[in-house]
This record gives sequence, structure tokens and C-alpha cells, in this order.
Amino acid sequence: MSLTGGIVKGAQIGSDLVMNAFEQDWKDLAAGQSPIYTAVVSVSMLIAIFLVSFWSLGWYRQISDEGFSQNVVSEMVFPLLVILMLSNNGAMLANTSLALRNVTVNLNSSILSITRNGITLKDAIRSVNTDQTFIAAAQTEIAKCDTLPTSETDAQGNKTNPRQKCIDEKIYEAQKQAQATKKDKGIFGINVTWNPLDMGGQIINKVVQGTIFAILMGLSAGFQYILQMSFLLTVYVAPIFLVLSFLPFGAKPIYAWLSGWLGLTLVLISYSITVGIIAGSIVNQPSSSLLLMQLLQAIFSPALAVAIGTGTGMSVFKAFTSGINFSISALATVIR
Repeated sequence: MSLTGGIVKGAQIGSDLVMNAFEQDWKDLAAGQSPIYTAVVSVSMLIAIFLVSFWSLGWYRQISDEGFSQNVVSEMVFPLLVILMLSNNGAMLANTSLALRNVTVNLNSSILSITRNGITLKDAIRSVNTDQTFIAAAQTEIAKCDTLPTSETDAQGNKTNPRQKCIDEKIYEAQKQAQATKKDKGIFGINVTWNPLDMGGQIINKVVQGTIFAILMGLSAGFQYILQMSFLLTVYVAPIFLVLSFLPFGAKPIYAWLSGWLGLTLVLISYSITVGIIAGSIVNQPSSSLLLMQLLQAIFSPALAVAIGTGTGMSVFKAFTSGINFSISALATVIR
């Protein structure tokens, strides 16, 4: 009997989708070959040139009246920096964005490498997801045992229970395949310890539980996919936010872009911590309950992570604004 059916294959495809999501897009961005980013930079550069030409008339009048005063130099520093960041197809801005991504990825990896209760958060998440995927597949198979009789007499006159025998075989095969999958994934030191009585006792609604499990699993993968896509889209729109900073707003949009990136980073980290702690608790107290981990991983953890990330990102926006304005003023003073 093989359990590598719809549920297990769906979990593997979802895992590969999230793991490999947009990897080629990041490579193209690093190599300066991203057509979307290049197109956005080209439009942004045209807008930047127009705005610099427009504002330069005022600078010329100020220079004529005041010379290279602190105010004039302060106003000229940012436009020159923007032009520099957007030149060469936005290579400097792309490298800055890639550096921010590397910091985010390394920080998240460091958090997932934390050991809690003798197991890293990353391995705990992978172990619990593997176990519950095979439990879901096993319960789908166990449902087929319901058609067998509970009592039967064999050729030797011995009483047997074909239904229970079928259930035990399905459970054993699921445990065996889950352990083999863990070994292939490099998840060592975490044995499969499901309670066969719990699984065998959940005769009612096994198919319903499996369906809900698949939906929650898809929602969890979808959230992670959208989060990774959000990072990439944030990089793509960076040139626009940079150019819009020329406009006489109270706070420059590029600061909002930076706080947005920080917000996404906090969402990712908060999600990793929450799911990792939950998975670590389940590993230490194994449960055959299908919906617990997936419910927390697909709904409650994303909601909590988004709340933390959004709130913190907005709260640091003013800090970005005041801090960077101070830096520009200090730089202008030095140049003067």
C-alpha cells in the first residue's frame, strides 16, 4: 500500500512551490536582467530627469541669491543621490534591495535555527507537517476499510476482524513512509510516534477532516507564497517610491518604502517564530489531530504576524523620517 496520493503529493508540490518561489526572479534582478525592474527604472528615470530639470530652475535662482548655502546643498543632495541610484538600469538601487533581502533571509534563517526543547524550529515545522500530511493520507486510506466486516471466520475456524486489520496495516504503512520521508529530508532524531488508537478511533468524518486539512494546507502555502511575492514586488516598485520623493510631501515616500520592507520582514519573522514554537510543542507532545497545526499555521499565525508587522512598520515610519532627514542635513553641513 502506498500513501503517495493526492494529499502527500499536494503537500510536496506546495512545499516546492514556496521554496522555489521567485528564485529565478531574484537571480535576474541580481544579474541586471529583470525586464520588469528595468522597465520600471526606465520610466522612473524619465520622471526623475523631468523633476530635476523643473526644480533646477529654483536652485539656480537660490544659488544666484545665496550661493552654495546649507539650504541649497541640502536640497541638491537627494536629487543627485536619486539619479545615481537609478543610473545603469538602477544597479545601485537593485544591489541595495538585494542587500536588504539577504539581511531578511539570514535573520529568518537564524531564528529557524534556534533550538527549543532539543530541536530546531525549522526541523520541528518540517517534522510536524510531514507527520500530519501522512496522517491525513492514512485516514483517507482508513476510510476504505469501513466497508470491511468487523468479524469473520477464516478457513481454520479462527475469529478475525478484517476491518481492524486493515486499519492497523494502513497506520503502519503511513508511519513507515513518514519516517522514510523524514530521513530523505534530513530530519533526524524525531521518530514517528502517532497513537494508532487515536487514528483508528476517528472513523467518523475522516474524509471531511482530510478535505479541511487540504484546504488549510493550501491556505498556509498561499500565505507564504504571497509573502515572498510581496518582497519581490516591493523591490520592483522601489524606483517609483524613490522618484516620488522629489515631490514636496511632508514625508518622503522612500521612507514609507523602507518601513514597508521592515514591516514585511517582521511579518516573516513573527510567522516563523509563532509556527516554530507551535510545532516544537506538538513534536514534544505528539498528536494525531489533523487540524490543530494546520489551523494555527494557516489562519491564526498569519493573522498575528500581519498584525505585528503592520503595526510595527507604521510605528517606525516617523523614526525613519526624522532620522534620515537628520542624516541628510548633517551631510549637507559637511559638504558645505
